[in-house]
Order: sequence, then C-alpha cells, then structure tokens
Amino acid sequence: MKTFRLLLAAGLLGVSSLAFAAEKPEKSEKAEKKEAPSAIGSIRPTGDPKSKDLPALAKITFETALAAALKAAPGAVIKAELEIEDGNLQYSFEIVGADKSVTEVEIDAGNGKVLGVDKD
Repeated sequence: MKTFRLLLAAGLLGVSSLAFAAEKPEKSEKAEKKEAPSAIGSIRPTGDPKSKDLPALAKITFETALAAALKAAPGAVIKAELEIEDGNLQYSFEIVGADKSVTEVEIDAGNGKVLGVDKD
C-alpha cells in the first residue's frame, strides 16, 4: 500500500509539472528577434578604464567624430559622449533629423568610421 501511495504521488507530481510547463507564456516576437552583432572597433580597451581616461585613448578628435556622425545622419545633435560600448571605444551621438526622429550614430574613436546607425 505504501508503494502504491508513492507511485500515485510521483504520478501526480509529474502531471502537475506537465501542466505547469504547458502554461508557460510563449516568447514575445521582440524577444525572439536577434540583434545583429555589433561592429568591431579599432580601439578595444582592456581592464576597466575610467571615463576621465577615455579621451587620451581616442585617436580622432570630437570634431572629426561629429562631422562623420552628421554626414551619416544630418540634423541637430542633442547628446554626445565618448564611451566604451560592446568593447569598442566610440563616440555616440543622438541626432534629431528634419523629420523629428532621433538617430543614434556610433563613430569609431580610432579611425572615424561609422560603427552603427540606429534610427528610432
């Protein structure tokens, strides 16, 4: 009789776990969408450099990066920063275009190439 109760309990646990698994929500379309791999920049700092040390690592000036960003997305700059993102040292600009949309442009701090353009 004790064996029967153990088998019954195990069976009920198995059924309840199957019911729980069936109730899991499906992944959203957005979660399934994979992002494109980011571009590899020419300067990839190691360790944990401080923000104050980043300008010394950049090989191009802010002005050169700004010109490249505005060429990629004409408009008015509302935010600019020098940062490490995805391992790359890069200038990041948020630019409002004539259509009032905001575009983020990432410029390689080593060679001035566009690493990415993301229009909202």
